[in-house]
Amino acid sequence: MDSGRRVPFYQVDAFTDEPFGGNPAAICFMPTGLSDDIYLSIAREMNLSETAFVEEVGAGRYNLRWFTPVREVPLCGHATLATGHAIFEHKGYEGERVEFLTMAGSLYAERVPEGIRLDFPENKPFPVEPPSEALEALGVTEWGEVSYSDTNQKLVVLLGDAEGVRGVSPDFKALLEADNPLGWRGIVVTAPGSGGYDFVSRYFAPLMGVDEDPVTGSAHTVLAPYWGEVLGKTRMWAYQASERGGALFVELSEGRVLITGSCVTVVEGELSY
Repeated sequence: MDSGRRVPFYQVDAFTDEPFGGNPAAICFMPTGLSDDIYLSIAREMNLSETAFVEEVGAGRYNLRWFTPVREVPLCGHATLATGHAIFEHKGYEGERVEFLTMAGSLYAERVPEGIRLDFPENKPFPVEPPSEALEALGVTEWGEVSYSDTNQKLVVLLGDAEGVRGVSPDFKALLEADNPLGWRGIVVTAPGSGGYDFVSRYFAPLMGVDEDPVTGSAHTVLAPYWGEVLGKTRMWAYQASERGGALFVELSEGRVLITGSCVTVVEGELSY
């Protein structure tokens, strides 16, 4: 790998308005057509759930890729939110909306009074037979409906209440080895919300190298249509009840999910590769 190349990078906490909350992402402004080994090496060095690589290709248009320390992922919400924040706050972009060209198609980030609003595709789940090995690995003994989004490869397990979601303690080794007939990349546990939130969730993705993701925008492209149908709502407040925790405002709009959140920059520097 070549040495001596230097590019700007930022570590941004997404879906929070306070440092050290929400979900941290590294944002690296560099070419996106290099060897995957370079991106994986940088992602391992950053050691965050996702590192984003972003390259300007036109006015307000950017190539965007996301990597965990283990592999590239096809969609990441919090790192996209963090990338929008870095462009608006640190790169001198004066427009109100940017387009990201990604594996998931065109995604958009827009400045709004409440923060940054993402425009993502909807990934509605459908009911499936409960997968016994995965549920046992989660440590879940009582559940309601189990659903799956084949367009986002996420299994959704409905629990009875928010405290049940907070109390889930998976065996991650068993979760990695559990039979996976549907091919999910991650598992969401969710329940009706409390304290002003419409629903709560947690997200586990050891298959992607992330045991528990603190706040997962892509999971809410599945949860928003699910809870929208259950609650009869198109606008909802959501809380991801990880140790760091984070709040999201989600809206359903003609096959899209709009996700609004705030960000805080905690590190600004220069990456050598």
